[in-house]
Amino acid sequence: MKKTLTILTLLLVFFSYNIKIKALTNISINGVSLVPEFNINTKVYNAFVSSKTEIIGINVTNEENEIITGSGSISLKKGLNVIEIISYKENKKEVYTLNITRGEVKTNKKEALLKELKVGTFDIDFKSDVLYYTVEASDLDNYIEISYTPTNPNNKVTLKGSKYLTKKENIIEIKVTSQDKKTTNTYTLKILKNIKTTEKQNKQSIFDKKEFSSFELKLIRIALFSLVLLIMVILFYFIFIKKYKTFKLKPFKLKHKK
Repeated sequence: MKKTLTILTLLLVFFSYNIKIKALTNISINGVSLVPEFNINTKVYNAFVSSKTEIIGINVTNEENEIITGSGSISLKKGLNVIEIISYKENKKEVYTLNITRGEVKTNKKEALLKELKVGTFDIDFKSDVLYYTVEASDLDNYIEISYTPTNPNNKVTLKGSKYLTKKENIIEIKVTSQDKKTTNTYTLKILKNIKTTEKQNKQSIFDKKEFSSFELKLIRIALFSLVLLIMVILFYFIFIKKYKTFKLKPFKLKHKK
């Protein structure tokens, strides 16, 4: 029985170590789009509202045992409003920044450019009309934060490529589509990293390279629970049921005296 408990404990520790279940599953603003769309690893967002909007509602979907500050009804001044959503969970603090601009913004429906692009703490000397950048990362850079602001808040911006630096050469593409959907531009980030880091990360769990949604995490938890339950049933069968099935009592025979 002790061996069974030890095996189950090791299995639970193994899965909990390899799967990083992250908190704060969504941030949204009533009737307003975030740029870019919410992603748990993206920490900076932009939003634009009309000059008539004095109060907005910020909604946050959090995980169990997670404390959130900065959500709810927020009063806006004209111009730029910087709002921080702070998540506290398991002694860890994560800060998400919302740059909300109140006021009319002149836009060009045919333009498909970024007016700002930040790649971690690296200085890329960004210019809107320059579409290709190379960044040299250190061995310690396993993940790179990318934030951007389009010249037109109604532009569609999509990001292709992983922010996790798992290769010697990592390519990230940021595609910008104009409001009239007739023009597109793609900014390419070539992030170089030392091969030693690649070899080290290849030894990590495959789960470290994927960003899980709330629904995916629930499926993983159910699958793990089912797997552990199945293992317990199998171990119980072999340790108890099968053992006692093979144990047979010898029939008792009476000896008659001659």
